[in-house]
Amino acid sequence: MPPEAQTRLLRVLQEGEFTTVGGRQPIRANARIVAATHRDLRALIRSGQFREDLFYRLNVVPIRLPPLRERPDDIPVLAQHFLARAQSEGLPAKSLNPGAMAMLSAYRWPGNVRELENLIRRLAALVPQSVITEQILAPELSDHVAVQELAPVSGDEPDTMAQVVERHVSRLLAAIRESGEEGVLYERALAELERPLIRMTLAETRGNQIRAAALLGLNRNTLRKKIREHGIGVQRRVG
Repeated sequence: MPPEAQTRLLRVLQEGEFTTVGGRQPIRANARIVAATHRDLRALIRSGQFREDLFYRLNVVPIRLPPLRERPDDIPVLAQHFLARAQSEGLPAKSLNPGAMAMLSAYRWPGNVRELENLIRRLAALVPQSVITEQILAPELSDHVAVQELAPVSGDEPDTMAQVVERHVSRLLAAIRESGEEGVLYERALAELERPLIRMTLAETRGNQIRAAALLGLNRNTLRKKIREHGIGVQRRVG
C-alpha cells in the first residue's frame, strides 16, 4: 500500500469519513476493516515503508495463520481441493498416489498455500498420466531450493550456524520468488534470526533483561525496543 493510500485509510479509521475523488463533501463511513498481509509489517515500519499509527489502528484483533509447513495434515485436503478445482475449470482429472501425497506432506512449502496451488495446477495441466506418482512429482519439487530438506541429513556431524542460516535463507528466497516481492529479504531474515536469539537469551536469564542485555552485548533500552518490535512476552521468574 503506497504511503498516500495509508494516509487516506488512516483518516477513515480515525475520523470515520472519506471524500470521493473530485468531491468536497465528506461522506460518513460505516464499515469494518479486515486486513491481511504476508509481509512483516514491523520490519516495514522500521524501514519507513508502513505507518506505525496505521499498524496499531489495524492490529486490534490479530489472527496468525501458521505457515503450511506447520499444518501438514492440511496438505492432502488442499491438494485434493486444488485438483478438483482444476478439473472443474476444464483441466484433465488427476489423482495423487500415496507416495506422492507423502512427498507433498514432507515438503517445507516456503511459498505456502499459493505454492501448493500453483504446483497442483501445473501438474494437472502438463502431466499426461491420470495418476501422479512420486517419480513424476520429484522433478517438480527439485526445481525448488528447499527440496534439500526432503532428504535426511547423513552423518553425525551437527549443522553449523552458517548451514542452518543458509537453509533458512534458501526458504526465504524461494518464498520471495513465489510472491514476487522485493526489498524485504534482509529485514525478514534479520528478524527471524533476532527473535529466537532474544527469546532464548531471556529464557536463559529467567526474564532478567539486564542480564540478557549483558549476554547479548546490547544496551538495555535497545533490548527493550527489540522485545516490543518482535512482540516477545517477558515474565520474570524467581528462583
